[in-house]
Amino acid sequence: MGAEVGEWEPPATLGDGHARLLDAAAARLGEERVADAEAAGLRQVMLADAAQHSALFESRASARLVAWLKVLVLAEEAIPGCEAGARSPAIAIARLLRARGDYPPDLTAWIKAASSNRFLPYGSLLDRL
Repeated sequence: MGAEVGEWEPPATLGDGHARLLDAAAARLGEERVADAEAAGLRQVMLADAAQHSALFESRASARLVAWLKVLVLAEEAIPGCEAGARSPAIAIARLLRARGDYPPDLTAWIKAASSNRFLPYGSLLDRL
């Protein structure tokens, strides 16, 4: 019954460094290679809790959030350890964009084509009940 014990690291506090990381990744959207440091930062964003996501996303411009959503969708597909399922920050961004009335009409089709996460872009039905 050998179980391996891994190292636990506390979740990162998301801040301006993560915003710059998302901006840089958005500027290179679609490039295949992601540097290890960038992958680690994206993992931190993907695995942060909802309160951290809200604090990072709330005051940002909608166009910037659309670009970040695309980065996060692609990161979840391409970077090991970024799988977030129903806790994906892309869901939080999509909800925020819808609440603002700024959700692009073609974004859902793009997400569905780019992602295998069945919860994107709406989240879990159980979370909405």
